[in-house]
Amino acid sequence: MADQKQVVVGYYFGPHDIMEAARKVKGRGFKQWDTFTPFPVHGMDDAMGIQRTKLPYVSFMAGAAGLSAAIGLEVWTHLFSWPINIGGKSLLAIPAYIPIFFELTVLFAGVTTALAMFTLFLKLPNYKKPIFHKDITNDRFAVAIEVSRDEEVESVKKFLKEIQAQDIHAVAGKL
Repeated sequence: MADQKQVVVGYYFGPHDIMEAARKVKGRGFKQWDTFTPFPVHGMDDAMGIQRTKLPYVSFMAGAAGLSAAIGLEVWTHLFSWPINIGGKSLLAIPAYIPIFFELTVLFAGVTTALAMFTLFLKLPNYKKPIFHKDITNDRFAVAIEVSRDEEVESVKKFLKEIQAQDIHAVAGKL
């Protein structure tokens, strides 16, 4: 396996340990690396240097499009396409439209957010082979660093040992 990509994985016992390790890995300047935890660790995004997602902006724009579509549908239907005067009431009855406004806003925002999250941001479907043991996130915390050459594996293992990794191993694959 000459010069095949490998991933060096270091295991830790607690959330404080993995946070410190993530800060040190980020400070070292590795390009491809990730952390795996059995539960969400608050502050891990900052420790890893991950920027805030743009998904809320996508959701807002989709909701605004849904609201615009609902307003256009209701106004066009009641004023132009099917104007029926019932009991002398106004053709533009805004209070009656509010449920439709709400429903289409939520529908557009929800569906667009789900599609954008899975396709644009998570890049799913993802057919990559997993690089670690199937039980990694049951009870352990891990830092995985991708290396492109066999010569780098030992230096990364040494680095993980310096930052107090409890168990270290290398597996073939990529992040």
